[in-house]
Amino acid sequence: MSLRVWPGIRLLLVISLITHSLQAQEILAVNNSPNTLKSALSLLEKEYAVKFSYNPDEIRGVKTPAYDKRADLNQVLRTILQATTLEFQKVDDRFYVIKKASSKYIRLKVQDVETQTTLPFATIRQQGTKLGIVTNEAGEANIVLSEPKSAVLEIIYLGFETFQIDLDSLSEQSSLVIDLKPEPLDLNDYEVKEYLNPGIASDPKANSFKILPQEMEILPGMSERDVLLSAQIISGVNSNDESASGINVRGSSRDNTLLYWNNVPIYHTAHYFGNISSFIPSSIGTLDVYKNYIPVKYGGASAGLIRLESRNQVDRSFRAEASLNMTHADGFVKAPFLGNKGSIMVAARRSYNDAIPTWTFNSYGKKLFSREIRDRQGLIYESEYTNNLNFSDINMQWNYEPSDRSSVKLSFIQAKSHFEYDEDDPEDRQNIEQEHEIDSYGADASWAYRLNDQQSLTASIAFSSYDMAYTYANIRNPDIDSDDDVQSRSNGIRNLEGRIAHTRVLKGGHKLILGYQFNHFDIDNLINTENFLEVDVAELIDTKANIHAYYSDLNIQATSNLELVLSGRLTHIESLEKTVFSPQLKANYSLSKDLLFKSTYGIYHQYLSTIKETQFTISNAVEQHWLLADNEELVPLVVNRQASVGLIYNSPQWLLDIDLYHKDIDGLLARNLGFGFTNEDGFNQGSERIIGFDLTLRKRWKYFKTWFSYNFQDSKVHFPDLFLQSFASSLNIRNQLNLSTSYTKGNWEFSLGYTFKTGVPYTSINNVRLDRRNNPPPPPDDDDDDIDEDDFQLRFSRPNGLRLDSYHRVDASIWHRFTARNWRGEVGLSFINLFNRRNIYNIGYLVDFNREGEISIIERRKYFLEFTPNISVRFSF
Repeated sequence: MSLRVWPGIRLLLVISLITHSLQAQEILAVNNSPNTLKSALSLLEKEYAVKFSYNPDEIRGVKTPAYDKRADLNQVLRTILQATTLEFQKVDDRFYVIKKASSKYIRLKVQDVETQTTLPFATIRQQGTKLGIVTNEAGEANIVLSEPKSAVLEIIYLGFETFQIDLDSLSEQSSLVIDLKPEPLDLNDYEVKEYLNPGIASDPKANSFKILPQEMEILPGMSERDVLLSAQIISGVNSNDESASGINVRGSSRDNTLLYWNNVPIYHTAHYFGNISSFIPSSIGTLDVYKNYIPVKYGGASAGLIRLESRNQVDRSFRAEASLNMTHADGFVKAPFLGNKGSIMVAARRSYNDAIPTWTFNSYGKKLFSREIRDRQGLIYESEYTNNLNFSDINMQWNYEPSDRSSVKLSFIQAKSHFEYDEDDPEDRQNIEQEHEIDSYGADASWAYRLNDQQSLTASIAFSSYDMAYTYANIRNPDIDSDDDVQSRSNGIRNLEGRIAHTRVLKGGHKLILGYQFNHFDIDNLINTENFLEVDVAELIDTKANIHAYYSDLNIQATSNLELVLSGRLTHIESLEKTVFSPQLKANYSLSKDLLFKSTYGIYHQYLSTIKETQFTISNAVEQHWLLADNEELVPLVVNRQASVGLIYNSPQWLLDIDLYHKDIDGLLARNLGFGFTNEDGFNQGSERIIGFDLTLRKRWKYFKTWFSYNFQDSKVHFPDLFLQSFASSLNIRNQLNLSTSYTKGNWEFSLGYTFKTGVPYTSINNVRLDRRNNPPPPPDDDDDDIDEDDFQLRFSRPNGLRLDSYHRVDASIWHRFTARNWRGEVGLSFINLFNRRNIYNIGYLVDFNREGEISIIERRKYFLEFTPNISVRFSF
């Protein structure tokens, strides 16, 4: 049986199916609407090839009704907005604004007023809040403000004057072109350009760098804006011991880099043996770093210079801040003084870990004091210890600007720390007791006067005082005093420093600076060591001397593309009865708008240097004792002959910076090699040759920044009276690379970083021997019949022939900002050594008893930081 369908019926069925299909499609077109307004706008952008601008807060949580996708865009927008307080405005055929009736829409384009070049990634911020966005790669931004009444927008771009827009003067919909003016330069200042992020800038040649901690964006492993740790993001400015203050500029020793706070030379730069910077982050306005050359106005450094300026601009504003992290708490207040012509700043900080030990504090303690003691058979024991630390800081400055031509500044800084340590071996082999105290303070007064648009005068006088004292006792047997190792040390510095300079801008844009610097040093260093197994040492070095220096700096604009800088410094050192000349030459040539060739050459003389102690120390850190060059046979003058050449390409999106350098250094002391040299051998002099190159690469997107840095360094030291051949410096990290990325979105910042280093050189225990020297027998004493009076000394052959294992570390940070009516807040969370890798810091040797009680060579192994979290909270009023 078959079913036959008449043609008419078939036609009706087809028509019916088509009708139902169209009705279904219409139902789908109407009902298949996104749930939220945000998702609906996103879908409409794709369907109609348009862009929407809106304030996320105004559309958050708004639901959309069903709409007909076949309707024109204007009708769709009326449908989905009809039940809301929002409206839409058509800016052009491809751009719409969704906003409340009371809101204002502003379309901005930011450009350089002189060149009409657009300025990508400029910051646009609502004054008095942390709300803001950045312009895109074309220098454009679209903003919708919900509460425009009395609001002021600030447009900020590094190297340009901040521009303000009063929104009350604008209509509901405005399109503006903002012409930013380059910042007017002081006669002694230089132009700055963004380097890695808005808070890390450089001069156009990348010969010097400027860090702005209050503008700085997030860096890996930092919960707050520690200025000395921030400086180490710059290639070639590294710390071999992971500390804040142990900065080794291009392989040089830390004491080869001079550090100033305002005009005060600083000799105690960080607490807790270098790990916590002694400068309160909220009190610092800028930090300048020099690695390719040292400004001629500063004498006494041979590798680099770091200079910090207080955060105390005369601008009628009142600011107060308070912060807390896992090691200390601090406060900051800045207020107008003498009306609109002055400003005073006070900041104070105090640690609290003497009352409440935290995970962060304990992690630092483990790095500083934990060590493994080994003999040739393996591990003997790991140290167990207790420690107690407290430190405090005060930073103060008063600025007074009676006119736009003159300014007067008074500053004061103080840093104190007290530390106690006790180590008990579980088998009562030995007990170590130590105490360490530092008191450092300084003050300065400075005056600047601009005679006219071509001339200015500056003068300053500063005083710096530093006192360090510690005692060390290795008590082998509490019942016998004669087998103890006892050491006491003290180091004091008094430095009175004055400087005066005249700056003149010559015809053709050339600039000439002439100046004079005076120093009066009073330095004492006492070392008293009584060792059971090694030679006793008693040293007192006490030096007083004046130093006079005359300097000049001539900047020549030879052509529009070629710049030459000729500098010289003539220094008379009374303690040496010697006058030395330190010439400098810098040449820079612009190959194109964004590409520049740079070169420097200089001879630098350092008259204040340190003795470094690595054997009997309070911590795993290197202890420094400052000395003034006063005798070429005892404390020599350090001389560095340095040259560098490089290229820098710096565009808004890309940065490429390459430097090649060569150093020849004379005046090194053998006792600073870490081989236990003292007395005559320790004052043997040697030389060092360093070659290397620094590379920095940065790519910037709107919300992402990624930068890569690499530095290669090869350094060899030569001490002909002690070793036949030259060998690798103990500071030689042959390869180091850093890869960092950051993401910024709204009030959130995220950062992740990876660091790799090849291990530093060390000497195999097979190249260390124990020499024994018989002393004349002591007078008879019934109590000491069994005491061996022989002395022992370590002798090294083929030093630094091996290298430690490579160093790997991953760090991460998260910062979040939040705003209330009258205050703002910031929370920072950081993780150092995220994967808890155990990196070896140092392997050294000493004379002690092995596991069988025999006098032997003992290996001491130290480690870097393990996993270390930190959290900070900051409030601003």
